[in-house]
Amino acid sequence: MVFGLSCCGLLLLGMPLLLAKKYPGQGKTLFKYSALAAGTFFVTVNLFGGVLFGMRQAQSALSSYTNPSVAIASGTFDTLYNNADEFVTTGKELFLPTLEAMRNNPDEQPAVMLLENGMKIVEDAKVFMSMAKLFKKVDFIFGILPIILTLVTLILFLLAIKPTLVEIIKLPAAAAAGKTGAGRDVVTRSIQRVKGEMLATLCTVGVLTVLTLVSAAILGRVVEPALASLLRYFSAAISYLQFVEGASSGLVFVSLFGVILFLVLNLAALILSMSFFLGKSQKIIQARFNEGEPIAKHTRFFKWGVPAVLLVQVFPLVFAHLGEFILDKVNERLLSGVKDAESVPWTKLMIAGPL
Repeated sequence: MVFGLSCCGLLLLGMPLLLAKKYPGQGKTLFKYSALAAGTFFVTVNLFGGVLFGMRQAQSALSSYTNPSVAIASGTFDTLYNNADEFVTTGKELFLPTLEAMRNNPDEQPAVMLLENGMKIVEDAKVFMSMAKLFKKVDFIFGILPIILTLVTLILFLLAIKPTLVEIIKLPAAAAAGKTGAGRDVVTRSIQRVKGEMLATLCTVGVLTVLTLVSAAILGRVVEPALASLLRYFSAAISYLQFVEGASSGLVFVSLFGVILFLVLNLAALILSMSFFLGKSQKIIQARFNEGEPIAKHTRFFKWGVPAVLLVQVFPLVFAHLGEFILDKVNERLLSGVKDAESVPWTKLMIAGPL
């Protein structure tokens, strides 16, 4: 894509034909500076492409630590391992077939397969299939995030180099109009712009690395309690649909949907806070290296922005563990003295978590 854009610079060789009437008798100058503009355009875009490629490689290398899909898959296994005794009742019927199915579909989310296998235990429970489809959509959205971030990065770079490219395109006309040193000035500014973007990218990668280390440390700890809640409510839903006459699929849907929404909102908070902070930081750094704008001008942003992004990163973790603690106490109270499925206050039990 970048190389294709750089080749568009060859179109500048046709500028003498377009400007011949406006600048009569300047044919030689137009051809000379059109060739210079075409070469400068080609080299500048490819140099920017190199900077963009470096930025993208850094994003790819670091994204594996904060990839939501990977975190969800890993968190599912960690949850099952750490809470094996809790799920022993449905383990043979539900979890073993899921592990077998994963051998044939290694790219599928374990949580999706678990939800789909719920129908093998409760045949008429189409609500599990609905939840599995919803989870697939959520996983798909998180899966395409790297592609979206790449496109956003590309657009930001195009906007950054737009003034430079416009200046290069106008070079033949400026030279024909008699502007002294037009070619030298444009080439010099192009090189300075590329250098500025390269330095800005290096600094941005540094900020990205720090944010990634923070998010990676929090992401797994946020995902696991949310997935533990999903599996607990899923296991409870199976028991509810199996043993309670006239069980409500709507109640199961609300319960599982609430837990999935909780997981999605937590992940969204982590990803969006990191993205917004990184985007603003990149603009400030670009202004520093390209326009000489002092970083001190943005002291207020860093004074409040750094604590704010850290707070948004940490809050889901604190909320998840606090919610898990409170929910355990609520469930313990609801199930105190219960001896059979009919005596369980199912509505309160299934709604307590999502609320």
